[in-house]
Amino acid sequence: MSVVRAHIAWRPALAASRSLFAACPLVLTGVFSACKPTTEEAHTLAAPSGTALLEAADESAPLASAVHKTGVAQSAGERVAIPTGKLVCGSTPGDLGRDPMLEPALAEFELAAFEIDKLPYPNDPKKPPLTGSTRAKAAELCAEASARLCSELEWERACKGLAGQAFAGADAWAPSCAENPASCASGFGVLALGAGMREWTASDVAPIKGFRTHAAAAVRGARADAAAVDHRCAHRSAVDADTSSSDLGFRCCSGAPNAPVIASPETLPPIEEIEFAPERLAALFASTPKLEAFASELKYFRKEAAIATVKKRGAERAAADAASPPPGEVLTTSPLLWRPVPGEEVLVVAGQAAKDRSFVVAFHRLPGDRYRVASAFLMDDEPGPVVLTYSPHVRKKLGWAICLECSGEAGNISYRDENRVTITQK
Repeated sequence: MSVVRAHIAWRPALAASRSLFAACPLVLTGVFSACKPTTEEAHTLAAPSGTALLEAADESAPLASAVHKTGVAQSAGERVAIPTGKLVCGSTPGDLGRDPMLEPALAEFELAAFEIDKLPYPNDPKKPPLTGSTRAKAAELCAEASARLCSELEWERACKGLAGQAFAGADAWAPSCAENPASCASGFGVLALGAGMREWTASDVAPIKGFRTHAAAAVRGARADAAAVDHRCAHRSAVDADTSSSDLGFRCCSGAPNAPVIASPETLPPIEEIEFAPERLAALFASTPKLEAFASELKYFRKEAAIATVKKRGAERAAADAASPPPGEVLTTSPLLWRPVPGEEVLVVAGQAAKDRSFVVAFHRLPGDRYRVASAFLMDDEPGPVVLTYSPHVRKKLGWAICLECSGEAGNISYRDENRVTITQK
């Protein structure tokens, strides 16, 4: 068996015995133009239906490449008027740094006009931001200033601006914002959003059944020395409302508060076997040069025959290197809709293409029935069959096999702590 492995997620090869060819992560909706890899993170927030593709982050590349929009506060008490308009909240599944249990997948909200302090409280360019307050104390201080604590969606709209930028005033993180937060302006001209400290909001992060048991306060922004991805406008954290910290401040808003809130994702079954037409999958493959060789004559393996063959191979080699499959493990050739954590859905497929090619590919599922390649394992001169394996009670790991439990002819599909999908050989 000659195997060519394509790990389509901009991360190092995890199986040294395989040869690697480069590929690029894409958003797929139909037939698109060629992939154009970049060393910068592309954070287009809401690629419209029909848009060619959306490139994901290269984990090995620096995100510090942008020149941020600058601004200055002339006097104390300045506020910025934010007009009525649409906010595309959250981030795209597969974005580097995204936490799907906290960041919604491009949820749209219509927000009424409001005003927001140009700087964190006390909103005075001659004074440092006030930190160390609990959320209740922050709300009290805003009320004393005839204002209120901003909601998190108001904070995110002020940060993203009309252009929906991923970072305040730029499409990538600029370290100069951390060095001088008060000079870093969003598209609306609001200063220091997400640049040098975390900020309280009036919003709550709702519980998630089986994962997060209590509501917490929604905090936006990041301290100056945080990872670049944590400075994104969509970055969201859940903090106990009674916390006080030297890197936790706030700013005030005025006008009628906007009512919309971010709902926590449902806890759904981790695995579903679904129908996904081979013709539809072939169209996705054909949309990128790195998968198009597998788009011809694409088909799924026949379930019963494939499982029987893979089990037989494992049994024949049991004396050498095979082990019994774990109790309760399910074998299938059907496409899987995988939910490793609430808020994340991954389409996992295995199949065969022309010229005895086989594959295992994972796609992030996006709103609007779009898809983004998460990871791929592509095999030349390997007719298969390949089966997918899973336990209904294990969320973060699936398997694949040509020979059940055989070294070198099976592997894992894993959801890692950094919320990235990897397909590896074992």
